[in-house]
Formats: sequence, structure tokens, C-alpha cells
Amino acid sequence: MNGVVITTLLCLLLASAPSLAEETNYCHDAAVEAQWTELIEKSPADMDLQALHALRLGLCMKVDRGDLSVEQATKVFERARSRLLEIRRHGKRNMRDDLL
Repeated sequence: MNGVVITTLLCLLLASAPSLAEETNYCHDAAVEAQWTELIEKSPADMDLQALHALRLGLCMKVDRGDLSVEQATKVFERARSRLLEIRRHGKRNMRDDLL
């Protein structure tokens, strides 16, 4: 089950993370938000996933307000996503100490 969640997470996040060269803003993309909603509904107790989703929402808010560029927000999100995947690959459980 954990492998399925990680694979789904990878697919979802790769699809929702724009290339830095494109600077495409997926914050208001209905298809991407539907993917996130489905993933959260399938794994409501996955606090790592909940944290990553909350980070995405907060970054989108900051992009909308002009506090961050899409490129800056993407870098922050990708750093957190990569760290989460690394933590899960190595079986670490305390993400609070390891995410950022």
C-alpha cells in the first residue's frame, strides 16, 4: 500500500510541478486540483501528503499575491517534494525533523 501511495504521489506531483523554464502556473488548474483532491481523499491519514498539499496551497496564495514568482514557488515545492520522497525511500518517519 505504501508503494502505491508513493507511486501515485510521484505521478501526481510530477504532473503538477511545472518546468522552471516554462514558468507555467498550475495553481488554478482544475485538473491538477482534482488530482490532489482524489489523492487526499484516498489517503486522509497521510500527514506527509497533507503537509505537501498545504504547502502547495500556501505557495499558490503567495504567487497570487505576488510575494513569490512561479519559479520561486516551484523551487520551494520541489525541495519539499524531493525531501519527502527521500525520507520515504529510506523509511524515515519523523518528517517534521527532516522535511525542511
